[in-house]
Amino acid sequence: MSALSHSQSDDRISPAERSHKFLIQDTERLYQDLEVLRSHDPIDTDSGAQLKYGQSKERVLRVLNKDITEPHGFDFDRAIENIVELEAYRQEQPEYMLPRTPWDFHVTLPQFQLGKLIPARSIGMLFGPSNSGKSHLICDLIRAHLHGDIEWQGHSLSPGDVVMFSESIGHIQARLKAYLTHAGKPIRNNIYLNPTQGFETVQVESLGTWIESLDKPPMMIVFDTLATAFQFEENDNKEASRLIKMIEDHVVPMLDVCGCVVIVHHTSKASEGRSARGASALIGNIDWSINVQWEKDLSCTVAKWEKDRWRLEENSPMWSSNAQRVPVNFDNGQAEMMILDWKPFDEGAIEVAKELRKEVELDAMKAKVAEAVRFAKKPIFIRSNTRARVPEGLVPFRLSEVVSSTKLLPSMYDYIRDNFKTEPVFTAKGVEAGFNVVAAESL
Repeated sequence: MSALSHSQSDDRISPAERSHKFLIQDTERLYQDLEVLRSHDPIDTDSGAQLKYGQSKERVLRVLNKDITEPHGFDFDRAIENIVELEAYRQEQPEYMLPRTPWDFHVTLPQFQLGKLIPARSIGMLFGPSNSGKSHLICDLIRAHLHGDIEWQGHSLSPGDVVMFSESIGHIQARLKAYLTHAGKPIRNNIYLNPTQGFETVQVESLGTWIESLDKPPMMIVFDTLATAFQFEENDNKEASRLIKMIEDHVVPMLDVCGCVVIVHHTSKASEGRSARGASALIGNIDWSINVQWEKDLSCTVAKWEKDRWRLEENSPMWSSNAQRVPVNFDNGQAEMMILDWKPFDEGAIEVAKELRKEVELDAMKAKVAEAVRFAKKPIFIRSNTRARVPEGLVPFRLSEVVSSTKLLPSMYDYIRDNFKTEPVFTAKGVEAGFNVVAAESL
């Protein structure tokens, strides 16, 4: 059915189709040719359809080139623009985009940039609380790329050029200089270091064009941090998904065949630093992630591999770090910069350290309780049963003011009974309410 006799109302067809409908009314011949172009299916392999399309296209081009006169009053240039717009629109629709062949059940493992952890052409996230050590970890990985190392933290590495957008350009330059100086190796690859730009999502396509213009495709591009690198509502799943999709379509294809994108991001306060801040689509649409935390039980920064789509590594790696200061030569003098020396780490060590810390804290609390009990005037009534009424004439010793946590009170009751001379105290109904400490000296 031609557009001239189309029964659909104008509000049910696209602006391009509506404009096309009215522009071609002046001539049936030209309309028919444009209709062929408009309805052409690029997937159709029928020779007759292809011949008809070619003939119509030739006649239309002849009108465009003024080889033949266009109908009086007909805006041919606008009609051609309309057809181009319409064809571009239709090429983005599922009927033209999706394949018509079934899957042949062949699967190819991806290439990897780092061990079996960072797949080629992937998007990952490094997240953690402020000042947890995120930038330190990414600086050490960048250092390995710039030195051309073929291994990082016990995993094979494909090194190459790096692009980085940093929210604190001066400080990140100094920190990178410290890591490079400490390693003491020659520089073999380049880094393009820029301040974060606050790109709009629509500008990501232009960013991809810039990356394509570099001397060679970068192996890694880092956005530190997400909040300053892009302007979008990070709590909106739709906006977050659109941003990641734009990066996939326009930045990732411009990378080296083993390249990756790294997004540095903050965590939410509610999660105590365990979850990335913002929309769930930020984590849902990426390929891998690393969580960086300050472990107070170990007094060091720990990085743990979290998300891993492929799960080809038997165990998710972890690294801990020790801080040290490195002298760095600046253009105008010398100063010491702190770096973190990373090494593989066992998650079980965290639990061991936590238990040791609890034991140390418990021993310290016992010493504090012993001192309080020893110097208090005797006898001391310790109320160990809060459900029982305090016997008349007794005032409970305020042990809770000595102990840092009420959860420790039961263990402190046992400690006092085991180390001081005590006598049980009962209510008038014979219920044990607690005990008296009657001797100042421990047994």
